[in-house]
Amino acid sequence: MCFAVLEPAARAVRPEPTNASGTGNGTPDDGTGGIRLVSAIDEKPKSTADLQRVRNVRANPRVTVLVDRYREDWSRLAWLQGRGWARILESDASSHADAVSALEAKYDQYGRHELGDRPIVSIAIRRTVSWGTLADE
Repeated sequence: MCFAVLEPAARAVRPEPTNASGTGNGTPDDGTGGIRLVSAIDEKPKSTADLQRVRNVRANPRVTVLVDRYREDWSRLAWLQGRGWARILESDASSHADAVSALEAKYDQYGRHELGDRPIVSIAIRRTVSWGTLADE
């Protein structure tokens, strides 16, 4: 999954939506404000049109996004976890066009995809938790 707003040096990002029964790491605060992340459901081949991540968000919108900074020297490991609420933006949503523009601006590849009629996962980060030193090296 590619996000339009990310720490550029991150090696891995893992969206962790909770499932319909509420299990998973997503235990976000239900506040206001925060950072918004968007991710496309693009037209790259998928094994099914009924994607698990979309079903999970629709069943339980609480999500956790984990940004890793991995180093072979484990004393320099760090991560940032963003907890928040996700929703699926269909093409007729008022914020869909802005999300598509942000994704196309960040990822050149999306300029060759037709995202205008594709769903977008939108995540509002409400709380962050971190471990390790995330400062530039």
